[in-house]
Amino acid sequence: MAEKESGGGDTPPPYGSGLRPKVLILGVGNLLIRDEGFGVHAIKSLEDFSFPENIKLLDAGTISHQLIPLFHSIDYLIVIDVIEAGDKPGSIFKFSPDDMKFRSERMLSLHQMGLIDILQMAELTGAKPKTIIIGIQPKDISSWSLELSDEVKAVIPRVKDLVLEELKKIKAI
Repeated sequence: MAEKESGGGDTPPPYGSGLRPKVLILGVGNLLIRDEGFGVHAIKSLEDFSFPENIKLLDAGTISHQLIPLFHSIDYLIVIDVIEAGDKPGSIFKFSPDDMKFRSERMLSLHQMGLIDILQMAELTGAKPKTIIIGIQPKDISSWSLELSDEVKAVIPRVKDLVLEELKKIKAI
């Protein structure tokens, strides 16, 4: 495996190369709609850590195609978001985009794009960071509130631990 040179390529530095991979931790969600804002709340809780320069935190709000240029400069992407899995509120899921089966629907505008659409567009432009998604089963994504439900708020410490475990696993910290 060749070392990644700055400015391009999709091959992360080999383990043992001494180089730390560049990681973007992306919190997705709408803060105005109760548990839908979980990803943003999680990013804010991670701001307590002093991460090295190779790790960046980003509150992405509602995801946009404007994130694609960022994917060209990273090796790994960790996404924190809610996922409707029909499970108990606060349940945590960790998976890659390849683990999910999607049906393709015709979009009428870029405003209809979701995370997987953005990742697929990024891949078409040559950016394919290794991606891990940490998804949380929400309790309430229909009420207007800046506060998370108690069940979802309670898993923030575990999500922080999962992010740190992932960063150690890929030797980013």
